[in-house]
Amino acid sequence: KEFEGEGEGKFGFEIDFGGKGKRRIYNYNLPEYPQGVSKEIDVKLRFTILPDGTVGRIVPLIKADARLENAAIGSLRQWRFEPLDDNQKQIEQTAIITFPYRLQ
Repeated sequence: KEFEGEGEGKFGFEIDFGGKGKRRIYNYNLPEYPQGVSKEIDVKLRFTILPDGTVGRIVPLIKADARLENAAIGSLRQWRFEPLDDNQKQIEQTAIITFPYRLQ
Protein backbone atom coordinates (compact mmCIF):
# COMPACT_ATOMS: atom_id res chain seq x y z
CA LYS A 1 0.00 0.00 0.00
CA GLU A 2 1.22 3.48 -0.72
CA PHE A 3 -0.37 5.45 2.10
CA GLU A 4 -1.58 4.58 5.56
CA GLY A 5 -3.19 6.73 8.20
CA GLU A 6 -4.13 6.23 11.80
CA GLY A 7 -7.14 7.38 13.72
CA GLU A 8 -8.15 7.05 17.33
CA GLY A 9 -8.14 3.58 18.81
CA LYS A 10 -7.74 0.72 16.37
CA PHE A 11 -9.12 2.44 13.31
CA GLY A 12 -7.35 3.88 10.31
CA PHE A 13 -7.20 3.52 6.55
CA GLU A 14 -5.02 2.37 3.66
CA ILE A 15 -4.98 3.94 0.20
CA ASP A 16 -3.64 2.23 -2.92
CA PHE A 17 -3.03 4.72 -5.74
CA GLY A 18 -2.32 1.89 -8.18
CA GLY A 19 1.23 3.05 -8.87
CA LYS A 20 0.07 6.18 -10.68
CA GLY A 21 1.43 8.77 -8.29
CA LYS A 22 0.33 9.78 -4.85
CA ARG A 23 -1.84 12.78 -4.03
CA ARG A 24 -1.24 14.45 -0.71
CA ILE A 25 -4.27 14.48 1.59
CA TYR A 26 -5.07 18.02 2.68
CA ASN A 27 -8.13 17.28 4.80
CA TYR A 28 -9.78 14.10 6.02
CA ASN A 29 -11.86 12.68 8.82
CA LEU A 30 -12.37 9.04 9.61
CA PRO A 31 -15.88 7.59 9.52
CA GLU A 32 -17.56 7.00 12.84
CA TYR A 33 -18.59 3.50 13.83
CA PRO A 34 -22.42 3.53 13.59
CA GLN A 35 -24.35 2.74 16.75
CA GLY A 36 -26.01 -0.65 16.83
CA VAL A 37 -23.43 -2.30 14.54
CA SER A 38 -21.24 -4.98 16.09
CA LYS A 39 -19.26 -6.26 13.10
CA GLU A 40 -15.59 -6.18 12.23
CA ILE A 41 -15.39 -5.63 8.49
CA ASP A 42 -13.01 -4.02 6.00
CA VAL A 43 -14.92 -1.61 3.78
CA LYS A 44 -13.08 -1.27 0.47
CA LEU A 45 -14.04 1.56 -1.89
CA ARG A 46 -12.79 2.54 -5.34
CA PHE A 47 -12.99 6.30 -5.85
CA THR A 48 -11.84 9.05 -8.16
CA ILE A 49 -9.93 12.15 -7.20
CA LEU A 50 -10.88 15.07 -9.43
CA PRO A 51 -8.24 17.53 -10.70
CA ASP A 52 -9.30 20.09 -8.07
CA GLY A 53 -8.65 17.56 -5.26
CA THR A 54 -12.26 16.73 -4.44
CA VAL A 55 -13.63 13.20 -4.45
CA GLY A 56 -15.76 12.14 -7.43
CA ARG A 57 -17.33 8.71 -7.94
CA ILE A 58 -17.26 6.20 -5.08
CA VAL A 59 -17.99 2.51 -5.68
CA PRO A 60 -17.97 -0.20 -2.97
CA LEU A 61 -15.74 -3.10 -4.05
CA ILE A 62 -16.77 -5.56 -1.34
CA LYS A 63 -20.33 -5.58 -0.08
CA ALA A 64 -20.47 -5.05 3.66
CA ASP A 65 -23.00 -3.85 6.18
CA ALA A 66 -24.87 -0.96 4.51
CA ARG A 67 -24.49 1.22 7.62
CA LEU A 68 -20.71 0.78 7.58
CA GLU A 69 -20.55 1.41 3.81
CA ASN A 70 -22.65 4.57 4.13
CA ALA A 71 -20.50 5.88 6.99
CA ALA A 72 -17.32 5.25 4.97
CA ILE A 73 -18.75 6.82 1.79
CA GLY A 74 -20.08 9.86 3.69
CA SER A 75 -16.69 10.43 5.28
CA LEU A 76 -14.74 9.96 2.03
CA ARG A 77 -16.94 12.50 0.20
CA GLN A 78 -15.57 15.18 2.55
CA TRP A 79 -11.88 14.39 1.95
CA ARG A 80 -9.72 16.86 0.04
CA PHE A 81 -6.56 15.92 -1.83
CA GLU A 82 -3.80 17.97 -3.38
CA PRO A 83 -5.10 19.62 -6.57
CA LEU A 84 -3.23 19.11 -9.82
CA ASP A 85 -1.02 21.98 -10.99
CA ASP A 86 -2.28 23.95 -13.98
CA ASN A 87 0.61 22.59 -16.09
CA GLN A 88 -0.38 18.95 -15.38
CA LYS A 89 -2.84 16.98 -17.47
CA GLN A 90 -6.23 17.54 -15.80
CA ILE A 91 -7.46 13.96 -15.39
CA GLU A 92 -9.29 12.01 -12.73
CA GLN A 93 -7.16 9.66 -10.67
CA THR A 94 -8.56 6.36 -9.41
CA ALA A 95 -7.58 4.94 -6.03
CA ILE A 96 -8.77 2.27 -3.62
CA ILE A 97 -9.23 2.92 0.07
CA THR A 98 -9.82 0.39 2.82
CA PHE A 99 -11.42 1.38 6.12
CA PRO A 100 -10.97 -1.43 8.68
CA TYR A 101 -13.87 -1.30 11.12
CA ARG A 102 -12.76 -2.94 14.37
CA LEU A 103 -14.62 -3.21 17.67
CA GLN A 104 -12.84 -1.58 20.57
